[in-house]
Formats: sequence, structure tokens, C-alpha cells
Amino acid sequence: MDASSAADAGFWTIREVSQELGLTLRALRFYEGKRLIAPKRQNGLRFYSTNDVERLRAIVKLKSWGLSLREIRELLQSPGDGPYGLTEHLREELVERLIAQRAGAEAALADLRGLGQHRGG
Repeated sequence: MDASSAADAGFWTIREVSQELGLTLRALRFYEGKRLIAPKRQNGLRFYSTNDVERLRAIVKLKSWGLSLREIRELLQSPGDGPYGLTEHLREELVERLIAQRAGAEAALADLRGLGQHRGG
């Protein structure tokens, strides 16, 4: 299979997936190495199905919410009944994590801004 016949068969090349999702080729290979995705391989080329692309889209979203790759793998293997496979409990936990991260970031910003007021010395 080559790139043009892959497109005809509904498959995506690694470059097309990279452009569609804004991921580097290295990131795509990394996710494959971590066994989060398993694109079809032929003649040393990777061909991604629509399901692979949607799975990657979910991985990117879950990662943006702060889930570790271990948590993402577990979620993909045993999804809950909510969007992206989240359970209500995990969704609430993620909200709490992000609130804590925001509080930490705001405290760090306040510290840094305070350093600007202590000139001289």
C-alpha cells in the first residue's frame, strides 16, 4: 500500500495525522511505542485508520486535562460511561487537580511579580 491507495482505503499517513492533530511525528511514534495506538504498518510506513485518529484525538484531549499516560492507557482499556470514557468521579478529580494547579500558578505569578518590586540592594 502506498500513500495514495491508503487514502483511497480510508487510511491516513503519519504526516496527515500529524497535521490534523498538531502533533509531531516523534509524538505519534512515542504513543505507538507506548502501545496507546497501533497503526497498520506496511513496507515500513504507518497507516492510521479513522479509529486510530479518533483515539489519538481523545489521547490529546485527556493529556491536556492532566492525565498521565498510565491513566490514559487505563481509561482507554476500561472506559467509563461519560465523554472521553471519563467516570463522574474521575471528571471531578480532574477538576480538582486543575484548580490546584491554577492556584499554584497564581501563587508563583504573585511571587515573580513581587520580585520586580524589590529592586536595588
